[in-house]
Amino acid sequence: MHTAAFLLLALPALVAQAPSASPSEKLADAALAFAQREAKAFGGEHQFKVAQMPRVPTVRAGTLTFEPTHLSKREPLGRFFVVVTLKVDGERVGMVRVDLEGHWVGNLLRAKLDLSRKAELTEDQVESSPFEGVPPEGALTELPTGYRLMRSVVSGKILTRGDLEGVPLVQMGDKVRLTSSHEALTISVDTTARSRAGLGERVRLEAPGARRTVSAIVTGPGEAKLP
Repeated sequence: MHTAAFLLLALPALVAQAPSASPSEKLADAALAFAQREAKAFGGEHQFKVAQMPRVPTVRAGTLTFEPTHLSKREPLGRFFVVVTLKVDGERVGMVRVDLEGHWVGNLLRAKLDLSRKAELTEDQVESSPFEGVPPEGALTELPTGYRLMRSVVSGKILTRGDLEGVPLVQMGDKVRLTSSHEALTISVDTTARSRAGLGERVRLEAPGARRTVSAIVTGPGEAKLP
């Protein structure tokens, strides 16, 4: 019999004898798939690998399934773990962690030149450059509006949220119109700012005759709303 014909006849038997994935491998695959789904919200491309093959604890007999619940980090970068619920015949029997490592591939914003503190960022001051690895926490992928540098940065630095502060739209002592809405009812009152804040930031406000200040969110110059 020709070799090719023999292999065709033997193929079903070879497939039947192929080993199935072990419980540990299935657990690792479930964790990897969960991390990949969660990472989609952050843009760019995330890549993961198992840092340490998990061990499935001994459980009672039955159909074992894995249900990932959450990550140990908001964004899965560097070393982190996935918490997985173990179920037998649909009933929860325990939990286990799966240690993973993740890195990111995409474009980040860098300073094109040395920039001074309080500079309001513009498109000609930054550039988008390729990055692969674990970016600094809060690294920027696009230029936000309404912000300025809270510290000086050097040319080539990856810009992060920590480098920025909101451009103040409300200064201490400014008159601020405070609005509160609930369903169809809207109430507005004139207040005085007791701190400064930029767009979307919290500001302390004091209403005439009030004994304490309230915290509100700045919505524009001289305007704020209760959260």
